[in-house]
Parts: sequence; C-alpha cells; structure tokens
Amino acid sequence: MRKLLAIITCCVILLPSVALGQARDEVLSESLQKEHQKADENEQKVRDLTKKAGRISTRLADIGSEVTQLKGRIKEQEKTLASIHERERLARQEYLALEKDKERISLELSGLMRTLWPVHMQNVRSRFNGVEDWAMFDRRFNWLADIYAATSRKLDEAKTNSERIAENLENQRRLAEAAEKQLSQVNKSKDKLLDNQYALRRNLKKVNREKESAEAELTAILGTIADLKYQLQSQKTKRFALYKSALPWPVRGRVVSSFNLKATPPVRGLAIGAAEGSTVQSVFWGKVVHNDTLRGFGRVVIIYHGYNYYSLYAYLSDTFVRNGQEVEKNEPLGTVGYFPKVDGAGLYFELRFHQKPINPETWLTATR
Repeated sequence: MRKLLAIITCCVILLPSVALGQARDEVLSESLQKEHQKADENEQKVRDLTKKAGRISTRLADIGSEVTQLKGRIKEQEKTLASIHERERLARQEYLALEKDKERISLELSGLMRTLWPVHMQNVRSRFNGVEDWAMFDRRFNWLADIYAATSRKLDEAKTNSERIAENLENQRRLAEAAEKQLSQVNKSKDKLLDNQYALRRNLKKVNREKESAEAELTAILGTIADLKYQLQSQKTKRFALYKSALPWPVRGRVVSSFNLKATPPVRGLAIGAAEGSTVQSVFWGKVVHNDTLRGFGRVVIIYHGYNYYSLYAYLSDTFVRNGQEVEKNEPLGTVGYFPKVDGAGLYFELRFHQKPINPETWLTATR
C-alpha cells in the first residue's frame, strides 16, 4: 500500500512537469515558426530590392553606353560641321577672287570698247573713205578684226565669270543651309548628352544610397551568420589568421581599384578586371554561407572561414557551389560576370573580420 501511494505521488508530481515541458516546446515551436516566416519575408524583400538594384545598374550601363555613343556622334558631327565651315571659307575666298576678276574684265572690256566704238562709228559713217590702197585696207581690217576678237573673248570671259559667281553664290547658300542643319544636329545631340549626364548623376546618387544600405544589409547578414557560431572541420587544423600574405588570389587579373576606407564612398575591397569566363576560386578552406544575389553586389558567394573571418566574391555570372557546402582552398566557386566598376568582366573581392572589412592585399600573395 505504501508503495502504491509513492507511485501515485510521483505521478502527481511528474504530470505538471511534463505538461509544462510540452507547453514550453509548443511556445518555442511557434516562436521558431514566426522567426522562419519573418526570415522568409526579409529574404523576399532582399530579392525585390536586388531586382530593383539590377534594373538601376542596367539603366546606368545603358545610359553610360549611350553617353559614350553620343560623344562619338557629336565628335563626328562637329568634324562634318568644321568641314562645311572650311568649304564656306574657300567659297568666300573664291567669290572674292571672282569679283576681282570681274573688275579686271570690266576695266579691260571698257578699254576695248573705248577703242573699238569710235573706229566702228567712223567706219559706219565714212564707208572706208581715205583708204588709199589694198594694203592699208588689209591692215585696217585685220586691226579691227583683232579688236573685235579681243572684245568678243573678253565678253565670253565676263559671261563665264558671271556664271561662276552665280554658281559660287548658290554653293555658299547650300553650304550655309548644310551648316545650319549640321549645327542643329550637333546641338540636339549635345542636349541629349546633357540630359543623359544629368540622369547618370541622379542615378549614381541613387546607387550610392543603395550601396550604403547594401553595406548595412551585408553587415546584417554577416551578423546573422556570426550568431549561428558555425564550427568547421577545417578549423581544427587550419587557422585563417596564420595565412597572412600567403592566400592565393581569387582570380587572375588586374587591380582596378584598391582597398581605401578613407575614399568617398569608402572602397572596402578590390575591384579586379579579368578575362571573360575566368574562374573564381576560394582563397581558404571554409563554408559557403551565402550563394545568392545581394543588392549592390550582383551574384555573391560568401564563405565563412572560422574564427570570425569571411571572404566575399561579387558580380559572378554563375556559381558552382551551394549554401552549406564546405569548400577547399583554391576550390572553384564560379565565373566572373559583368562588373560595372571595370566596365567588363571582373570580380569584386572583400575580406572581413568580425564583419568589418580588412585590406585583402595584405593577406594575398605578392604574385597573382
């Protein structure tokens, strides 16, 4: 009987504890569900913002390309306009020369007419009175013929000169119209260029604001990863801090811009121009904790290397790894994509310690 009472007592004591444990598990499960739902919502927001940033980047690239094309077009249009102006200058010079010729021809023609006209009138009146012999008649006839021929040639020259002056004036009129039309095209192109440059500046300011918020977003992601306190197998034998100045370069290429936190805006990593299709590799052993698009960085892989060290590889065209995968040093992660900073294929690379950027060039080997 005493034994039975003890069992009943024990059950009475345990029942509330079991019920309390079940209630606590239910509350915890509900809390986790809410956190998961919140995480999903935040992820969707990030995706939406990434798409928006992608559209802005595309628009910026389009505007930048159009600005370059417009500058080239304006250069050609201004070259054409300069050619027209040069032809106008030559036409004016030709006109002045023709006018001088006209004056000369007029003077010479006037002289011939002054000589010819009295003789002609005298011959009309006298019917060649006073001509003593055939020789005198022949001399007078030939002289008059020469005077008439010279006058005729001079009249033809005057006619040709007048026609050339008329052609020149018409040519100048056409050139003036062409110059006016070309100038209008040049100014329209410059107006469009100015509009695009203003649009580019507005969008650049917007992108800079996006980058500031992107940095906050990246910091938040790294903070979340840090809270998970990952323990990696590689941590047991390989410590990131011991490999300073010995890490391999993530991709072969040229450094376009270097780490500079004092710049405006700050440069937190390396911009590396690379050949199209170049493979990007992990600089150290670690775990892939992010493999997705990230606002302001395009397609991004983030690797956690243990002891609060991270590496970030941005603007990838595609990736070969998955979230949660542990990778080796020098393991291929993906290929380079379009990087606006280098205006072509390239990689943006960062190293972080406790979520703060550190200079990658002090960690990478001297050779690339």
